[in-house]
Amino acid sequence: MSHEEIPPLVEAAVRVLPAEMRPEDLEALLCGYLAHLLDRNREVNLVSRRNTLQHLSRFTRECLFLARLLLAERRSRRHPERAPRLLDIGSGAGFPGLVLKLAMPDLDVHHVEATRKKAHFLADVAAGMDLRGIRVVWARAEDLVRVEKEAGQADLRHRVDWVTGKGLGSLRDSTALAEPFLVAGGVHWTFKGRACTSEVEAASGFFRQRGFAVRTLERIPDSGESYVVGVERLARSGRAAGRARKASA
Repeated sequence: MSHEEIPPLVEAAVRVLPAEMRPEDLEALLCGYLAHLLDRNREVNLVSRRNTLQHLSRFTRECLFLARLLLAERRSRRHPERAPRLLDIGSGAGFPGLVLKLAMPDLDVHHVEATRKKAHFLADVAAGMDLRGIRVVWARAEDLVRVEKEAGQADLRHRVDWVTGKGLGSLRDSTALAEPFLVAGGVHWTFKGRACTSEVEAASGFFRQRGFAVRTLERIPDSGESYVVGVERLARSGRAAGRARKASA
């Protein structure tokens, strides 16, 4: 894949996001980001080196479709003027967290990435593009609270509006990773393939017990069988709700 292939890739991908939702410089920023990714991918395995064009095209389109859903969700919030806080777990090459930041510039984004070279790549991109309101942490999600505390940073437990992740295992597993960070009413967003429905069914017991509910399940246009799933953390856990029902019986 060459740099010359990036502009048409970006031009096609941004069509999933209505023109009125796009920042004016979105295409230029995406082109710069993907060019840097392509260069670094020769040194660090950020994305597959086979069919790289197809992978970047699909990932970028998927992330921009998620941005479309998040922008719509933001308009429906009680205080839409407040910038939401987003935690991207296992950020890798920046999908979806970095693409969402480019599409929604005022997002307060925290990237957590366990591979040091990938975390450095994300930090380099953020610095090189002068992105504000973005933090990159080299850590596993399970260790994030401890690492942030040691660095003197704010505790993110139950302070995040949206937790995103790509390739974090089953829907149950990724929701469990997101759970400690989500505020009541916060949503865990992830991507799923053709097994989406069966994963939702398999996680239903966990969701009831822990106070989650699937609020969004959208097929991504022109993607075959790829979906965006949004799982909301309810105001009370399933156990608390159960106790309340027994008390009122």
